[in-house]
Amino acid sequence: MAEQRDEALLLRSIPYSDSSLILHLLTNNHGRIALMARGARRAKSPFRAGLMPLHQLNIRWREPRTGNMGTLIEVERASSPLLPDHKILAGQELIATASKLFPDGMSQGYQELQNACSLLSMRPETSGIPAARWYLLEASGWIGDLQHCWHCVEMTDLDQKMFWRQGHLLCQICANNQGFELSSGFRKTIFGYMQTPNIKLTQEHVSLWSMMIKDIFQTHQLQSQATST
Repeated sequence: MAEQRDEALLLRSIPYSDSSLILHLLTNNHGRIALMARGARRAKSPFRAGLMPLHQLNIRWREPRTGNMGTLIEVERASSPLLPDHKILAGQELIATASKLFPDGMSQGYQELQNACSLLSMRPETSGIPAARWYLLEASGWIGDLQHCWHCVEMTDLDQKMFWRQGHLLCQICANNQGFELSSGFRKTIFGYMQTPNIKLTQEHVSLWSMMIKDIFQTHQLQSQATST
């Protein structure tokens, strides 16, 4: 069985048997993988100090003979976390978001989660969370950018009227004046804030932005349920 090495970010760990853990990780070169960390729950396990979320990990693992779950051999974590201590809980929200957006089999997610944490680290938590989650949604293809209609894909100037409907940004023609109208001022502000933390956001901006993100998840969840029934 071949051994592999990579940089990784821990998404979640699941207790298995009395002493082991099943790990879900985003890796730099191997996408999302699942590994068995045998004995990781034991007090003297060499894995205990290394398996920390929101830290860059250097891992070594053995590929499986069958199936798709390898076996962790070694882990070493970076000394500094991706986020300061007072933003660790907010970082857990980003981990949960990335876990949904980058499922098993996807080749991306590692760099995207790192970039999202960087966005959050440079912004106040209240506005940094929607900025980081919006980035993850855009990077995973769930949404387009703020300058293109989701339906016709035509570029729309930031000064023009656009609408938000069922988790998508639409031009005036595609929306047929239905949905929630987004002012050019709001779109310009959000577009600028994604580029630099110096842009000022009002509480109204943050609330509307958070509502749009929630709407995206609800819309996709409803679509998935409709497809499965």
